[in-house]
Amino acid sequence: MRRAFLPILPLALLLLLAGTWWAWQHRFEIDPAHPHLTLHDLERSLALEPGAAWEAAPGGETGLVLHSGTTSHPAVQLLPLPLSGPVQFLMFDFAVQARGLTPGPMPWSDGRLMIEWHAPGKPMDPQYLAAARSDQSSGSACLVVRCHHGPAVPVLRVEHLGTSGSFHVPYCRIDTVRESAWWTVGRWFLLGGWFTWTAVLAGWGRTSGPGRPLLAAGVWLFCASQWAVPGPWQSLRPLGPFFAVSEPAGRASFTAPAAPPQKSPASQAGPASAAPAEALGELPFGGSLLLEIKDRIKQARPLFHLLLFFGPALVFALLIGRRKSVLFAALLAGVIEGSQYLFGYGFDSSDWFDLSFDSLGVVLALFVHARVSRWWQARKAASEFASDETSSASQPT
Repeated sequence: MRRAFLPILPLALLLLLAGTWWAWQHRFEIDPAHPHLTLHDLERSLALEPGAAWEAAPGGETGLVLHSGTTSHPAVQLLPLPLSGPVQFLMFDFAVQARGLTPGPMPWSDGRLMIEWHAPGKPMDPQYLAAARSDQSSGSACLVVRCHHGPAVPVLRVEHLGTSGSFHVPYCRIDTVRESAWWTVGRWFLLGGWFTWTAVLAGWGRTSGPGRPLLAAGVWLFCASQWAVPGPWQSLRPLGPFFAVSEPAGRASFTAPAAPPQKSPASQAGPASAAPAEALGELPFGGSLLLEIKDRIKQARPLFHLLLFFGPALVFALLIGRRKSVLFAALLAGVIEGSQYLFGYGFDSSDWFDLSFDSLGVVLALFVHARVSRWWQARKAASEFASDETSSASQPT
């Protein structure tokens, strides 16, 4: 019966992978209450600060350029987004380009495109979209940013913190999105499916009860959700070129004001000041604690990957045995690297380097498990021997 059931596991795995990909691709839908925005729309709704200018970009787009300012007064431009109210998710399609931009003295002193989130009674939440220096260019065809403390008023921020050159935003297209029912409801079915599949695999061939397989399945699912999908990243990317969103019927349209204001307008809940905007300086790290640790120990990246897999592999070995520990660790490494590739982070020689230290972490976990098992068996045997000796001594001769 077990052998007849065995082919179902690979088929179920393929269905879970496909379901996860499909649900993630359909995670968002366009919010029809808010208009589609471009830099051309923003051009007609505000005046620019010193050092900033509109420019004609290729393809008929309207671009924004910032020329270098001074150390005490860098070029900064705020672009409040004319939306009908607070939002939580914004989808971006944008590009940035530096032209002869000499960075300033600090690591972040370059050209930066950011989004600010402003909500009453809460600290302003700034997030990076892209940065460039020298003659670098960057961008994203589909990137979703979110405000982590609920709906807020977004403000686009462009900064040139270098000492020379210019920073260009050739185009920036913005859509307000919201999570779809496919994700808000479907993710719980996916979690249940993945938990069931891993629990069945963990318990295959065991006769000691379901407790350990269920615990191993929970540990594997937690690691996969934190390290693969949704993952540790602050911004959200599709598992492919684009999220599967379509233009809704009856969507609100943007209406430009009759004449632009004389100064950059304050946001509805945010930077309410008539003075020129100031640079933000270093931003707090974006992403999970795992990414922050990885960022702080760049020079110890091999150690990070070794420890990343040592812990789970040791737990799996203690719960479900050494062979299944290797299998579960391999599945975890596969979903991590596969998701990163589909998210657009690529796969190169550095990833092979990471995988080698992931494997070394698993080997080290198995070595520690073997030593712990031998120590436990010796301790157990000594305890049983002492118990037998005590029982023999207490019997009458």
